Amino acid sequence: MAALIRSLPVEEQPKQLIVTRKGLLDPLEVHLLDFPNISIRASELQLPFQAAMKVEKLGDMILRATEPQMVLFNLYDDWLKTISSYTAFSRLILILRALHVNQDKTKLILRPDKTVITQEHHIWPSLTDEAWMQVEVQLRDLILNDYGRKNNVNTSSLTSSEVRDIILGMEISAPSMQRQQAAEIEKQQQEQQQLTAVTTKTQNVHGEDLIVTTTSQYEQQSFASRTEWRTRAIATQSLRVRANNIYINSDDIHDDENHFTYIMPKNILKRFIAIADLRVQVAGYLYGSSPPDNSQVKEIKTIVMIPQVGNTRDIQLPHQLPQHEYLAQLEPLGIIHTVSGNEPTYMPAADVTQHAQLMAAHASWDKKTVTMTVAFTPGSVSLSSWALTPAGYKWGAENKDKSNDQPQGFQTTGFADKCPLLLSDRIRGYFLVPEAGIWNYSFMGSNFGGVEKRPVHVKLDVPVGFYDEKHRPLHFRSFAELEDVWVDRTDNFE
Repeated sequence: MAALIRSLPVEEQPKQLIVTRKGLLDPLEVHLLDFPNISIRASELQLPFQAAMKVEKLGDMILRATEPQMVLFNLYDDWLKTISSYTAFSRLILILRALHVNQDKTKLILRPDKTVITQEHHIWPSLTDEAWMQVEVQLRDLILNDYGRKNNVNTSSLTSSEVRDIILGMEISAPSMQRQQAAEIEKQQQEQQQLTAVTTKTQNVHGEDLIVTTTSQYEQQSFASRTEWRTRAIATQSLRVRANNIYINSDDIHDDENHFTYIMPKNILKRFIAIADLRVQVAGYLYGSSPPDNSQVKEIKTIVMIPQVGNTRDIQLPHQLPQHEYLAQLEPLGIIHTVSGNEPTYMPAADVTQHAQLMAAHASWDKKTVTMTVAFTPGSVSLSSWALTPAGYKWGAENKDKSNDQPQGFQTTGFADKCPLLLSDRIRGYFLVPEAGIWNYSFMGSNFGGVEKRPVHVKLDVPVGFYDEKHRPLHFRSFAELEDVWVDRTDNFE
Protein backbone atom coordinates (compact mmCIF):
# COMPACT_ATOMS: atom_id res chain seq x y z
CA MET A 1 0.00 0.00 0.00
CA ALA A 2 2.83 2.42 0.88
CA ALA A 3 4.57 1.69 -2.43
CA LEU A 4 1.33 2.27 -4.35
CA ILE A 5 0.75 5.64 -2.66
CA ARG A 6 4.34 6.73 -3.34
CA SER A 7 3.89 5.93 -7.03
CA LEU A 8 0.83 8.19 -7.32
CA PRO A 9 1.02 11.94 -8.03
CA VAL A 10 0.28 14.16 -5.05
CA GLU A 11 -3.15 15.23 -6.37
CA GLU A 12 -4.21 11.56 -6.80
CA GLN A 13 -3.08 10.36 -3.37
CA PRO A 14 -6.01 9.36 -1.13
CA LYS A 15 -7.04 11.57 1.78
CA GLN A 16 -8.46 8.67 3.77
CA LEU A 17 -7.91 4.90 4.05
CA ILE A 18 -10.58 2.62 5.50
CA VAL A 19 -9.19 -0.62 6.96
CA THR A 20 -11.61 -3.54 7.21
CA ARG A 21 -9.19 -5.75 9.18
CA LYS A 22 -8.18 -4.46 12.62
CA GLY A 23 -4.92 -6.41 12.48
CA LEU A 24 -3.72 -4.22 9.61
CA LEU A 25 -4.40 -0.94 11.39
CA ASP A 26 -1.14 -0.64 13.37
CA PRO A 27 1.22 -1.94 10.63
CA LEU A 28 -0.37 0.41 8.11
CA GLU A 29 0.10 3.41 10.41
CA VAL A 30 3.82 2.55 10.71
CA HIS A 31 4.30 2.22 6.95
CA LEU A 32 2.45 5.47 6.22
CA LEU A 33 4.42 7.72 8.58
CA ASP A 34 5.69 9.57 5.48
CA PHE A 35 2.08 10.60 4.69
CA PRO A 36 0.78 12.46 7.79
CA ASN A 37 -2.15 13.99 5.84
CA ILE A 38 -3.72 10.58 5.13
CA SER A 39 -6.19 9.59 7.84
CA ILE A 40 -6.58 5.88 8.61
CA ARG A 41 -9.92 4.61 9.92
CA ALA A 42 -11.08 1.18 11.00
CA SER A 43 -14.42 -0.24 9.86
CA GLU A 44 -16.56 -2.88 11.54
CA LEU A 45 -18.10 -3.90 8.20
CA GLN A 46 -17.15 -7.33 6.91
CA LEU A 47 -16.90 -6.29 3.27
CA PRO A 48 -16.47 -9.34 0.99
CA PHE A 49 -13.54 -8.07 -1.11
CA GLN A 50 -11.91 -11.54 -1.00
CA ALA A 51 -14.80 -12.77 -3.20
CA ALA A 52 -13.25 -10.82 -6.09
CA MET A 53 -10.73 -13.67 -6.41
CA LYS A 54 -13.60 -15.86 -7.66
CA VAL A 55 -13.78 -13.79 -10.86
CA GLU A 56 -12.11 -15.77 -13.68
CA LYS A 57 -10.14 -12.79 -15.03
CA LEU A 58 -8.52 -12.10 -11.66
CA GLY A 59 -8.06 -15.76 -10.76
CA ASP A 60 -6.41 -16.62 -14.08
CA MET A 61 -3.99 -13.71 -13.73
CA ILE A 62 -2.91 -14.98 -10.30
CA LEU A 63 -2.43 -18.54 -11.61
CA ARG A 64 -0.35 -17.36 -14.58
CA ALA A 65 1.84 -15.07 -12.48
CA THR A 66 5.56 -16.01 -12.42
CA GLU A 67 6.80 -13.14 -10.24
CA PRO A 68 5.41 -10.65 -7.69
CA GLN A 69 3.89 -7.61 -9.34
CA MET A 70 1.46 -4.80 -8.51
CA VAL A 71 -1.65 -4.61 -10.70
CA LEU A 72 -4.37 -1.93 -10.55
CA PHE A 73 -7.96 -2.76 -11.51
CA ASN A 74 -10.98 -0.48 -11.72
CA LEU A 75 -13.76 -2.54 -10.15
CA TYR A 76 -16.34 0.01 -11.32
CA ASP A 77 -15.61 -0.52 -15.07
CA ASP A 78 -17.36 2.43 -16.79
CA TRP A 79 -20.31 2.64 -14.35
CA LEU A 80 -19.52 6.17 -13.16
CA LYS A 81 -20.45 7.59 -16.57
CA THR A 82 -24.15 7.00 -15.85
CA ILE A 83 -24.49 6.48 -12.07
CA SER A 84 -23.14 8.08 -8.90
CA SER A 85 -20.21 6.67 -6.91
CA TYR A 86 -22.61 5.71 -4.08
CA THR A 87 -24.71 3.58 -6.46
CA ALA A 88 -21.57 2.04 -7.99
CA PHE A 89 -20.23 1.07 -4.54
CA SER A 90 -23.59 -0.46 -3.57
CA ARG A 91 -23.68 -2.46 -6.82
CA LEU A 92 -20.11 -3.72 -6.27
CA ILE A 93 -20.87 -4.84 -2.70
CA LEU A 94 -24.00 -6.66 -3.94
CA ILE A 95 -21.98 -8.55 -6.55
CA LEU A 96 -19.14 -9.46 -4.18
CA ARG A 97 -21.51 -10.50 -1.38
CA ALA A 98 -23.49 -12.67 -3.81
CA LEU A 99 -20.26 -14.28 -5.10
CA HIS A 100 -19.36 -15.02 -1.49
CA VAL A 101 -22.78 -16.59 -0.84
CA ASN A 102 -23.28 -18.61 -4.04
CA GLN A 103 -20.72 -18.33 -6.81
CA ASP A 104 -22.57 -20.37 -9.46
CA LYS A 105 -25.95 -18.65 -9.10
CA THR A 106 -24.32 -15.22 -9.10
CA LYS A 107 -22.46 -15.89 -12.35
CA LEU A 108 -25.70 -17.16 -13.88
CA ILE A 109 -27.49 -13.93 -12.82
CA LEU A 110 -24.69 -11.74 -14.18
CA ARG A 111 -24.62 -13.59 -17.51
CA PRO A 112 -27.97 -15.27 -18.14
CA ASP A 113 -27.27 -16.05 -21.83
CA LYS A 114 -24.51 -15.96 -24.46
CA THR A 115 -25.52 -12.55 -25.80
CA VAL A 116 -24.17 -10.85 -22.64
CA ILE A 117 -20.46 -10.17 -23.16
CA THR A 118 -17.66 -8.83 -20.99
CA GLN A 119 -15.36 -6.38 -22.73
CA GLU A 120 -11.64 -7.13 -22.70
CA HIS A 121 -10.75 -4.19 -20.43
CA HIS A 122 -13.73 -4.74 -18.10
CA ILE A 123 -14.30 -7.13 -15.19
CA TRP A 124 -18.10 -7.29 -15.13
CA PRO A 125 -20.56 -7.94 -18.00
CA SER A 126 -21.65 -4.99 -20.15
CA LEU A 127 -25.31 -4.35 -19.26
CA THR A 128 -27.68 -1.42 -19.67
CA ASP A 129 -28.81 0.56 -16.62
CA GLU A 130 -32.23 -1.13 -16.76
CA ALA A 131 -30.62 -4.58 -16.92
CA TRP A 132 -28.34 -3.73 -13.99
CA MET A 133 -31.37 -2.74 -11.90
CA GLN A 134 -32.92 -6.18 -12.51
CA VAL A 135 -29.61 -7.88 -11.71
CA GLU A 136 -29.27 -5.92 -8.44
CA VAL A 137 -32.75 -7.03 -7.32
CA GLN A 138 -31.91 -10.69 -8.06
CA LEU A 139 -28.57 -10.44 -6.21
CA ARG A 140 -30.27 -8.86 -3.19
CA ASP A 141 -32.87 -11.65 -3.10
CA LEU A 142 -30.09 -14.26 -3.35
CA ILE A 143 -28.24 -12.76 -0.37
CA LEU A 144 -31.36 -12.37 1.78
CA ASN A 145 -32.64 -15.89 1.03
CA ASP A 146 -29.27 -17.33 2.06
CA TYR A 147 -29.35 -15.33 5.31
CA GLY A 148 -32.95 -16.36 6.02
CA ARG A 149 -32.17 -20.05 5.44
CA LYS A 150 -29.10 -20.00 7.73
CA ASN A 151 -30.79 -18.06 10.56
CA ASN A 152 -34.34 -19.42 10.19
CA VAL A 153 -35.71 -15.94 9.50
CA ASN A 154 -38.55 -14.91 7.19
CA THR A 155 -36.95 -12.41 4.79
CA SER A 156 -40.21 -10.50 4.34
CA SER A 157 -40.09 -9.49 8.03
CA LEU A 158 -36.70 -7.77 7.70
CA THR A 159 -36.64 -3.99 7.87
CA SER A 160 -34.83 -1.86 5.28
CA SER A 161 -32.04 -1.06 7.76
CA GLU A 162 -31.58 -4.77 8.54
CA VAL A 163 -31.41 -5.56 4.81
CA ARG A 164 -28.73 -2.92 4.38
CA ASP A 165 -26.75 -4.27 7.35
CA ILE A 166 -26.92 -7.83 5.99
CA ILE A 167 -25.61 -6.77 2.58
CA LEU A 168 -22.82 -4.64 4.08
CA GLY A 169 -21.84 -7.41 6.48
CA MET A 170 -22.66 -5.85 9.86
CA GLU A 171 -23.20 -8.09 12.86
CA ILE A 172 -26.94 -8.59 13.40
CA SER A 173 -28.21 -10.33 16.50
CA ALA A 174 -30.64 -13.21 16.05
CA PRO A 175 -34.37 -12.51 16.60
CA SER A 176 -34.30 -14.60 19.80
CA MET A 177 -31.53 -12.38 21.18
CA GLN A 178 -33.49 -9.26 20.24
CA ARG A 179 -36.56 -10.57 22.08
CA GLN A 180 -34.42 -11.30 25.13
CA GLN A 181 -33.03 -7.75 25.15
CA ALA A 182 -36.53 -6.29 24.77
CA ALA A 183 -37.74 -8.39 27.74
CA GLU A 184 -34.86 -7.11 29.90
CA ILE A 185 -35.77 -3.50 29.07
CA GLU A 186 -39.41 -4.11 29.98
CA LYS A 187 -38.35 -5.71 33.25
CA GLN A 188 -36.22 -2.68 34.14
CA GLN A 189 -39.15 -0.38 33.47
CA GLN A 190 -41.40 -2.42 35.76
CA GLU A 191 -38.81 -2.39 38.54
CA GLN A 192 -38.58 1.40 38.37
CA GLN A 193 -41.26 2.04 40.97
CA GLN A 194 -40.01 5.35 42.27
CA LEU A 195 -40.83 8.10 39.77
CA THR A 196 -39.00 11.42 39.78
CA ALA A 197 -41.07 14.45 38.82
CA VAL A 198 -39.28 17.26 36.97
CA THR A 199 -40.84 20.68 36.45
CA THR A 200 -39.63 22.64 33.43
CA LYS A 201 -40.32 26.28 32.60
CA THR A 202 -40.18 27.25 28.91
CA GLN A 203 -41.56 29.88 26.56
CA ASN A 204 -43.52 29.45 23.36
CA VAL A 205 -43.23 31.58 20.22
CA HIS A 206 -45.69 34.15 21.65
CA GLY A 207 -43.55 34.73 24.73
CA GLU A 208 -46.02 32.99 27.08
CA ASP A 209 -44.55 31.00 29.99
CA LEU A 210 -45.23 27.25 29.94
CA ILE A 211 -44.73 25.14 33.07
CA VAL A 212 -44.63 21.37 32.42
CA THR A 213 -44.19 18.56 34.95
CA THR A 214 -42.90 15.21 33.61
CA THR A 215 -42.33 11.87 35.35
CA SER A 216 -41.14 9.40 32.69
CA GLN A 217 -37.54 9.38 31.45
CA TYR A 218 -38.25 9.75 27.77
CA GLU A 219 -40.13 13.00 28.45
CA GLN A 220 -37.09 14.41 30.25
CA GLN A 221 -34.58 13.69 27.53
CA SER A 222 -33.42 16.75 25.62
CA PHE A 223 -33.42 16.60 21.85
CA ALA A 224 -29.98 16.05 20.29
CA SER A 225 -29.51 16.30 16.55
CA ARG A 226 -27.35 13.73 14.77
CA THR A 227 -25.99 16.47 12.53
CA GLU A 228 -24.26 18.64 15.11
CA TRP A 229 -23.88 22.14 13.70
CA ARG A 230 -20.90 23.02 15.89
CA THR A 231 -18.71 20.37 14.28
CA ARG A 232 -19.69 21.56 10.82
CA ALA A 233 -19.09 25.19 11.77
CA ILE A 234 -15.52 24.36 12.78
CA ALA A 235 -15.00 22.35 9.58
CA THR A 236 -15.94 25.36 7.43
CA GLN A 237 -12.73 27.10 8.53
CA SER A 238 -10.90 24.97 5.95
CA LEU A 239 -12.94 26.42 3.07
CA ARG A 240 -10.75 29.52 2.92
CA VAL A 241 -7.73 27.28 2.24
CA ARG A 242 -9.61 25.18 -0.32
CA ALA A 243 -10.43 28.33 -2.28
CA ASN A 244 -6.75 28.47 -3.28
CA ASN A 245 -7.14 25.20 -5.22
CA ILE A 246 -9.94 25.76 -7.75
CA TYR A 247 -10.14 23.40 -10.73
CA ILE A 248 -12.31 23.46 -13.85
CA ASN A 249 -12.90 20.15 -15.61
CA SER A 250 -12.71 20.79 -19.37
CA ASP A 251 -14.01 17.35 -20.42
CA ASP A 252 -17.15 17.22 -22.61
CA ILE A 253 -17.40 21.01 -22.95
CA HIS A 254 -19.54 22.29 -25.85
CA ASP A 255 -17.56 25.20 -27.29
CA ASP A 256 -19.57 26.42 -30.28
CA GLU A 257 -21.63 29.40 -31.39
CA ASN A 258 -24.74 28.07 -29.62
CA HIS A 259 -23.08 28.26 -26.18
CA PHE A 260 -21.67 31.25 -24.34
CA THR A 261 -18.30 31.41 -22.56
CA TYR A 262 -18.61 32.57 -18.94
CA ILE A 263 -15.88 34.44 -17.06
CA MET A 264 -16.00 34.25 -13.26
CA PRO A 265 -14.04 36.80 -11.17
CA LYS A 266 -11.84 35.03 -8.64
CA ASN A 267 -12.42 37.53 -5.86
CA ILE A 268 -16.18 36.88 -5.50
CA LEU A 269 -15.82 33.12 -6.11
CA LYS A 270 -13.33 32.79 -3.24
CA ARG A 271 -15.61 34.75 -0.92
CA PHE A 272 -18.62 32.63 -1.99
CA ILE A 273 -16.66 29.48 -1.09
CA ALA A 274 -15.52 30.91 2.26
CA ILE A 275 -19.07 31.73 3.46
CA ALA A 276 -20.56 28.35 2.45
CA ASP A 277 -21.11 25.10 4.33
CA LEU A 278 -19.51 21.75 3.55
CA ARG A 279 -22.81 19.78 3.54
CA VAL A 280 -25.77 22.13 3.10
CA GLN A 281 -26.08 23.70 -0.35
CA VAL A 282 -25.67 27.48 -0.63
CA ALA A 283 -26.87 29.40 -3.71
CA GLY A 284 -26.70 32.83 -5.30
CA TYR A 285 -27.97 34.44 -8.50
CA LEU A 286 -25.45 35.42 -11.20
CA TYR A 287 -25.68 38.73 -13.06
CA GLY A 288 -23.33 40.14 -15.70
CA SER A 289 -22.96 41.39 -19.26
CA SER A 290 -21.02 40.89 -22.49
CA PRO A 291 -17.95 43.00 -23.40
CA PRO A 292 -18.53 45.42 -26.32
CA ASP A 293 -16.34 43.44 -28.72
CA ASN A 294 -17.67 39.89 -28.14
CA SER A 295 -21.33 39.00 -27.58
CA GLN A 296 -20.51 35.27 -27.08
CA VAL A 297 -18.64 36.02 -23.84
CA LYS A 298 -20.50 36.71 -20.58
CA GLU A 299 -18.57 38.44 -17.79
CA ILE A 300 -20.09 37.79 -14.35
CA LYS A 301 -20.22 41.05 -12.42
CA THR A 302 -22.08 40.16 -9.24
CA ILE A 303 -23.36 37.29 -7.12
CA VAL A 304 -26.66 38.12 -5.39
CA MET A 305 -27.14 36.28 -2.08
CA ILE A 306 -30.91 35.85 -1.73
CA PRO A 307 -32.81 34.50 1.32
CA GLN A 308 -32.71 30.69 1.17
CA VAL A 309 -33.15 27.43 3.06
CA GLY A 310 -30.76 24.73 1.87
CA ASN A 311 -30.28 21.03 2.44
CA THR A 312 -27.96 18.38 1.00
CA ARG A 313 -30.05 17.93 -2.20
CA ASP A 314 -31.49 21.31 -3.20
CA ILE A 315 -32.29 24.85 -2.08
CA GLN A 316 -35.57 26.64 -1.40
CA LEU A 317 -35.50 30.14 -2.96
CA PRO A 318 -37.85 33.18 -2.94
CA HIS A 319 -40.56 33.44 -5.61
CA GLN A 320 -39.38 36.86 -6.88
CA LEU A 321 -36.05 37.95 -8.34
CA PRO A 322 -33.90 40.46 -6.41
CA GLN A 323 -34.35 44.19 -7.03
CA HIS A 324 -31.57 46.83 -7.18
CA GLU A 325 -30.58 49.70 -9.43
CA TYR A 326 -27.31 47.96 -10.38
CA LEU A 327 -29.21 44.88 -11.64
CA ALA A 328 -31.18 46.99 -14.13
CA GLN A 329 -27.96 47.48 -16.12
CA LEU A 330 -27.06 43.75 -16.06
CA GLU A 331 -28.64 40.59 -17.43
CA PRO A 332 -29.35 37.44 -15.38
CA LEU A 333 -26.81 34.69 -16.14
CA GLY A 334 -28.18 31.90 -13.93
CA ILE A 335 -27.54 30.45 -10.51
CA ILE A 336 -24.46 29.22 -8.64
CA HIS A 337 -24.63 26.72 -5.79
CA THR A 338 -22.36 24.47 -3.76
CA VAL A 339 -22.35 20.65 -3.82
CA SER A 340 -20.94 18.30 -1.19
CA GLY A 341 -18.64 15.62 -2.64
CA ASN A 342 -17.24 14.99 -6.08
CA GLU A 343 -18.24 17.00 -9.14
CA PRO A 344 -21.22 15.35 -10.91
CA THR A 345 -20.55 14.12 -14.44
CA TYR A 346 -24.02 15.23 -15.54
CA MET A 347 -26.55 17.83 -14.47
CA PRO A 348 -28.55 16.26 -11.59
CA ALA A 349 -32.32 16.01 -11.79
CA ALA A 350 -32.77 18.53 -8.94
CA ASP A 351 -30.71 21.14 -10.84
CA VAL A 352 -32.54 20.50 -14.12
CA THR A 353 -35.90 20.93 -12.37
CA GLN A 354 -34.90 24.05 -10.46
CA HIS A 355 -33.34 25.77 -13.50
CA ALA A 356 -36.25 24.92 -15.81
CA GLN A 357 -38.84 26.18 -13.33
CA LEU A 358 -36.87 29.41 -12.76
CA MET A 359 -36.85 29.95 -16.55
CA ALA A 360 -40.57 29.26 -16.71
CA ALA A 361 -41.34 31.65 -13.84
CA HIS A 362 -39.16 34.58 -14.98
CA ALA A 363 -39.20 35.90 -18.55
CA SER A 364 -35.72 37.45 -18.19
CA TRP A 365 -34.20 33.99 -17.77
CA ASP A 366 -33.45 32.63 -21.25
CA LYS A 367 -30.86 30.41 -22.97
CA LYS A 368 -27.92 32.47 -21.68
CA THR A 369 -28.60 31.39 -18.06
CA VAL A 370 -26.61 28.48 -16.63
CA THR A 371 -26.35 26.50 -13.41
CA MET A 372 -22.84 26.63 -11.93
CA THR A 373 -21.85 24.00 -9.39
CA VAL A 374 -19.08 24.48 -6.83
CA ALA A 375 -18.15 20.94 -5.72
CA PHE A 376 -16.20 20.55 -2.47
CA THR A 377 -13.79 17.76 -3.41
CA PRO A 378 -11.16 16.71 -0.79
CA GLY A 379 -8.68 19.55 -0.38
CA SER A 380 -9.90 21.52 -3.40
CA VAL A 381 -12.90 22.95 -5.25
CA SER A 382 -14.21 21.92 -8.69
CA LEU A 383 -16.20 24.33 -10.82
CA SER A 384 -18.52 23.56 -13.75
CA SER A 385 -21.41 25.21 -15.60
CA TRP A 386 -24.41 23.60 -17.31
CA ALA A 387 -26.90 25.03 -19.81
CA LEU A 388 -30.29 23.38 -20.36
CA THR A 389 -31.24 21.92 -23.72
CA PRO A 390 -34.84 22.28 -25.02
CA ALA A 391 -35.51 18.68 -23.97
CA GLY A 392 -34.14 19.36 -20.48
CA TYR A 393 -36.25 22.51 -20.13
CA LYS A 394 -39.42 20.71 -21.19
CA TRP A 395 -38.86 17.82 -18.78
CA GLY A 396 -37.75 20.00 -15.84
CA ALA A 397 -40.67 22.44 -16.16
CA GLU A 398 -43.15 19.53 -15.97
CA ASN A 399 -41.36 17.45 -13.31
CA LYS A 400 -43.23 17.19 -10.00
CA ASP A 401 -41.08 14.48 -8.34
CA LYS A 402 -38.46 16.62 -6.57
CA SER A 403 -37.54 14.11 -3.85
CA ASN A 404 -36.14 11.42 -6.17
CA ASP A 405 -32.59 11.46 -7.59
CA GLN A 406 -33.78 9.54 -10.67
CA PRO A 407 -37.36 10.69 -11.41
CA GLN A 408 -39.40 9.13 -14.18
CA GLY A 409 -38.23 10.32 -17.59
CA PHE A 410 -34.92 11.78 -16.38
CA GLN A 411 -31.86 11.18 -18.58
CA THR A 412 -28.21 11.78 -17.73
CA THR A 413 -27.46 12.80 -21.32
CA GLY A 414 -29.31 15.18 -23.60
CA PHE A 415 -30.86 17.39 -20.90
CA ALA A 416 -27.91 19.76 -20.38
CA ASP A 417 -24.67 20.80 -22.07
CA LYS A 418 -21.44 21.73 -20.31
CA CYS A 419 -20.42 25.33 -21.08
CA PRO A 420 -16.92 26.87 -21.27
CA LEU A 421 -15.94 28.56 -18.02
CA LEU A 422 -12.90 30.73 -17.22
CA LEU A 423 -11.53 32.27 -14.01
CA SER A 424 -10.11 35.77 -14.11
CA ASP A 425 -8.04 37.99 -11.82
CA ARG A 426 -8.42 40.99 -14.12
CA ILE A 427 -12.19 41.25 -13.71
CA ARG A 428 -13.39 42.19 -10.22
CA GLY A 429 -16.89 41.38 -9.03
CA TYR A 430 -19.04 42.40 -6.08
CA PHE A 431 -21.84 41.00 -3.90
CA LEU A 432 -25.42 42.12 -3.33
CA VAL A 433 -27.06 40.89 -0.10
CA PRO A 434 -30.55 41.34 1.42
CA GLU A 435 -31.08 44.70 3.10
CA ALA A 436 -31.29 43.02 6.51
CA GLY A 437 -27.96 41.26 5.86
CA ILE A 438 -29.54 37.82 6.52
CA TRP A 439 -29.51 35.30 3.65
CA ASN A 440 -29.30 31.93 5.47
CA TYR A 441 -32.61 30.81 7.04
CA SER A 442 -31.53 27.22 7.79
CA PHE A 443 -31.50 27.92 11.54
CA MET A 444 -34.79 29.85 11.51
CA GLY A 445 -36.82 28.12 8.82
CA SER A 446 -40.15 29.36 10.22
CA ASN A 447 -39.14 32.96 9.39
CA PHE A 448 -38.47 32.08 5.75
CA GLY A 449 -42.20 31.85 5.03
CA GLY A 450 -42.49 35.56 5.69
CA VAL A 451 -39.86 36.54 3.09
CA GLU A 452 -40.44 33.80 0.50
CA LYS A 453 -43.26 35.60 -1.35
CA ARG A 454 -42.19 39.19 -0.72
CA PRO A 455 -40.05 41.37 -3.04
CA VAL A 456 -36.33 40.82 -2.43
CA HIS A 457 -34.57 44.18 -1.96
CA VAL A 458 -30.77 43.95 -1.85
CA LYS A 459 -27.85 46.25 -1.11
CA LEU A 460 -24.14 46.39 -1.94
CA ASP A 461 -22.25 44.63 0.87
CA VAL A 462 -20.00 41.69 1.76
CA PRO A 463 -22.06 38.62 2.77
CA VAL A 464 -21.60 37.16 6.24
CA GLY A 465 -20.78 33.48 6.75
CA PHE A 466 -23.21 30.56 6.91
CA TYR A 467 -22.78 30.26 10.71
CA ASP A 468 -22.65 34.00 11.46
CA GLU A 469 -24.49 35.09 14.63
CA LYS A 470 -27.07 36.95 12.51
CA HIS A 471 -28.21 33.64 11.01
CA ARG A 472 -28.74 31.80 14.33
CA PRO A 473 -30.28 34.16 16.91
CA LEU A 474 -32.00 31.25 18.70
CA HIS A 475 -28.59 29.96 19.82
CA PHE A 476 -28.09 33.17 21.79
CA ARG A 477 -31.53 33.29 23.39
CA SER A 478 -30.36 31.41 26.49
CA PHE A 479 -27.78 34.14 27.16
CA ALA A 480 -30.41 36.88 26.89
CA GLU A 481 -32.72 35.10 29.33
CA LEU A 482 -30.24 34.85 32.21
CA GLU A 483 -32.00 35.70 35.47
CA ASP A 484 -29.34 34.69 38.02
CA VAL A 485 -28.66 37.40 40.58
CA TRP A 486 -24.90 36.77 40.53
CA VAL A 487 -24.57 37.80 36.90
CA ASP A 488 -22.71 41.10 36.65
CA ARG A 489 -24.59 43.18 34.09
CA THR A 490 -22.61 46.40 34.56
CA ASP A 491 -20.28 47.63 31.84
CA ASN A 492 -16.92 48.52 33.33
CA PHE A 493 -15.88 50.42 30.19
CA GLU A 494 -18.76 52.90 30.07
